[in-house]
Amino acid sequence: MRRGLVVIVGVVLVLAAMLWLESSRPPTVKIASNMLGESWYRVELSGDHVGFMYNRSFVDRLGHWHFFSTTHFLLADGDPNTITKHLTFGPQSPFPLIEARYANRQDGQVHETRLVPDAAGFRATLVRGGERSEVALDWSFDMETFVAFETWLATERRTPDSQFLAHTPDFERLRVTQRAYRVVDVNAEGYLVETNAPFAATQTQLDASLRPLRLSMAGIFDVVAASEADAIALKSLRRKTNYRFEVDQRLEDHTNLAALELGVAVTGDFDLPRRLELSHNPVTTRGGGDAFVGEELRYPVSAPAIQNLVRKALDGPGDDPVAQLLRASHEALRYAVDRPAGSVLDALRRGAGECTDYADLFTTLARAAGLPARTIYGLAYQDGGKPAFLFHAWNEVYRDGRWQSVDPTWNQMRVDATHLPLSEELAARFMLANNVAGVQFVVEKADYFED
Repeated sequence: MRRGLVVIVGVVLVLAAMLWLESSRPPTVKIASNMLGESWYRVELSGDHVGFMYNRSFVDRLGHWHFFSTTHFLLADGDPNTITKHLTFGPQSPFPLIEARYANRQDGQVHETRLVPDAAGFRATLVRGGERSEVALDWSFDMETFVAFETWLATERRTPDSQFLAHTPDFERLRVTQRAYRVVDVNAEGYLVETNAPFAATQTQLDASLRPLRLSMAGIFDVVAASEADAIALKSLRRKTNYRFEVDQRLEDHTNLAALELGVAVTGDFDLPRRLELSHNPVTTRGGGDAFVGEELRYPVSAPAIQNLVRKALDGPGDDPVAQLLRASHEALRYAVDRPAGSVLDALRRGAGECTDYADLFTTLARAAGLPARTIYGLAYQDGGKPAFLFHAWNEVYRDGRWQSVDPTWNQMRVDATHLPLSEELAARFMLANNVAGVQFVVEKADYFED
């Protein structure tokens, strides 16, 4: 009896000690501990199995916290894309970031970022194809910031419409960005939360331990928890990706179009606009240009080849820097159909590329010259025997207090009205509708410049 009582008391004391230790642990440790282990997810596009996600978190023998993730997807046969991230944090509060690795592999190209701390913040080693460079970043980031949103959810039961502004590292843009989260619902599984990245509204269902069960990206992409075998069981796509959007008639003198009205003919409910009103100089960026300056993984502003080309362009004929940089971008490359260079520096070495290579080169040159600029994606008209709109890339550049569109592929300082900028969400919807049912544009009205 006494022995049994001692055992019972001992168990109670052990449980009490465990509870005390648990309650005394920093919230960051509690949240991060819930993330330990691995999980697999199946990525679907309108029911098609197009990829997988894999997450793994662990603590090594030195007490460092590791968070690893990889996303692999295939939206066109023979053109896979794999993105990996690995963040390593120190063993003690505030658990500083001691190393980060990011890699984006596509079209035989690898873009990588590796961060290590230094006296000023972090030193980033960037790999773009065969080119390597270093950039200083004045970042401040740690594990407490990394799990701040989950910590906020765990501190007390949140109600629908509660909001939180989180900070997250962007390894493509080389900056720490802000992301707004909103609680959509509190349900039996846990929390349904929403954020506006990367494909417009992205909703995530979290379980009671705040681990993701499934995600829905704009109602188009679905990411669902699965077994490893199910997640990686990719087969050939059921539908061939169709990048051509037929138009019912040829547009005469299309580069001189000031405005264009199109009907959108499609069978089925894909949540597409039924009518489009296009205008010349289609500007989508709002506000000033502070967010679109400086070095990024895709824009090697500091590379010697870029600096030399900028100097040569601005020393050339004319006194309009935008026109000079546009001409330099256009003349530096020749158009190579279905042969993207994959990076700005490789495009320059090859002297060839597709529209994205032209646009990324202009963005890089403009930023190197001190002009805010960004690459824009959408649809643009292609003339010929079978006229159509195709996916295309061009630019917006900020000068004299306003944004202006330019197209370096076609050397247009005045972008015509056949350019249709698309958000990530709308681009995905157009692609899905075209693959499933086919989309046709119907010309309703075309207005031309008088000059």
